[in-house]
Amino acid sequence: MEEILRCSRCILPASLPSVKLDERGVCNYCNNFDRSFGDWDIKKEFKKKQFEQIVEKIKKLNSEYDCLVPLSGGKDSTYALYVCDKIYNLKCLCITFDNGFLSDYARLNIKNALNATKADHIYYAINPKTMLELYKHFIMSCGHVCIPCMRGIGLVSYFPLKAFNIPIVITGNGRRISYLSGFPELFQSGELTVFQNACKGTEAEKSCSPLLGHEAKAGYKSYISAALNLMGIKDKFVPAHITPGYVGIYDYLDSNYTEILETIQREMGWKKAGETFEHTDCFLHEIPFYIHAIKFPEVTGSTFYHSNLIRLGQMTREKALELELEKAENPEAVQGLDMFLQQIGMSKEEFIAQVSDWTKIKKYRKEEPFHWKIYRKLRK
Repeated sequence: MEEILRCSRCILPASLPSVKLDERGVCNYCNNFDRSFGDWDIKKEFKKKQFEQIVEKIKKLNSEYDCLVPLSGGKDSTYALYVCDKIYNLKCLCITFDNGFLSDYARLNIKNALNATKADHIYYAINPKTMLELYKHFIMSCGHVCIPCMRGIGLVSYFPLKAFNIPIVITGNGRRISYLSGFPELFQSGELTVFQNACKGTEAEKSCSPLLGHEAKAGYKSYISAALNLMGIKDKFVPAHITPGYVGIYDYLDSNYTEILETIQREMGWKKAGETFEHTDCFLHEIPFYIHAIKFPEVTGSTFYHSNLIRLGQMTREKALELELEKAENPEAVQGLDMFLQQIGMSKEEFIAQVSDWTKIKKYRKEEPFHWKIYRKLRK
């Protein structure tokens, strides 16, 4: 196997368009992580107190539901519900977007989590035929498959927040664990602008009207929070005076996956799918990682995840590289691919041709405002 130039700290290939190595051979993603979270061990108790301040504020509102928890049946959303219900006794409404391929493991884990807590729950689904049409449309227009699903996940928060006047969404996300979100060549956010632009003037536009609107507007709280963050005083003042409308638990709580998995298996009846515990909520979860490898043959389905585990101190580079080389040399069949292609009426050859070019999506993306570029560069 040909030698691949990689970051000297993680295992990201230097050939990826957004990866830049410094004079030490360390990539920009590792450097950005250190700048944002290098002092996490010092700050984590303080961040936990911030989260608890937010919890106390929303409890005082005495709403019908204290929070909305998007629940996919995966480990992180299950842990978010555990934290909200079991630790902080919040009144939770959970919501699940059924993309047409919700796995049996996900349904079982959702059922077990609800039985283990006091949370109420809603399933929401777009018509299955519409979703299949959208998957095919976005493969052909953008070279990605997950955009309709990501858009649906973003949408499902809108209706219950409005209907029940719920003050906050608490998710199993966080910037420290978002190992794909910083890669423009790969990340599929379900952003409204991309979705609208890619559907404009097409047959897809006529069949998916719920997905074309209902974008949450950035309010003054977001801008005040960003400004305070740049001034270096966000940690002191934001939780006390501004309750964010959206909270990722891993921005405030530690993400020790060994402890988290033990906790949700014991307390929430969570089951992992075979040997894996990543993205087991979707039966098609291997397809987007297969697409990554088609676009960039130097990566595998584990490259980005293991690189972030290295940054988190939860895996050594040597172990990650060993697993990476083993996976690259022994590729496995992609779960669900043949069935999915049959359902959308596309051959494997056409699929590969349509997803190969990572730049296809660029023409549908809206240029990020200059002030947000500065914020992202300087934020702590």
